[in-house]
Amino acid sequence: MLEPIYLPEEEISFVNYPVLRDEQQHIEDISAYALRVYGALSDYNEAVYDRVDVNTAELEQYITLCRDTCSRLASAVSIPFDLLLELRSILTMLYKLRTLAADSSSNVIGEPTAISTEDDGL
Repeated sequence: MLEPIYLPEEEISFVNYPVLRDEQQHIEDISAYALRVYGALSDYNEAVYDRVDVNTAELEQYITLCRDTCSRLASAVSIPFDLLLELRSILTMLYKLRTLAADSSSNVIGEPTAISTEDDGL
């Protein structure tokens, strides 16, 4: 997440931001899923794996959860802005991933390459 810039009396806490008490578990779930997706995409971009498997039902579930959480945080009286910005950037990434998954014929992003089992030698 972004590095927060708060004075000591403004630090993120349930006293300063009571809406976080209700949304804490949702935020943790969204963050864990986003880290898992970022890790899979990084492995794909670094050619560790040649495809990214996407569970579209799970992706839709987290898009809905993130959208609802952002909506509740945005309508709160007091909310840490950097947390809301981070959640919205995660939501944007999930939307892009959904678009990529919809463009493919299966739930796979990227084209799997043929794997050779023979040793070519050096």
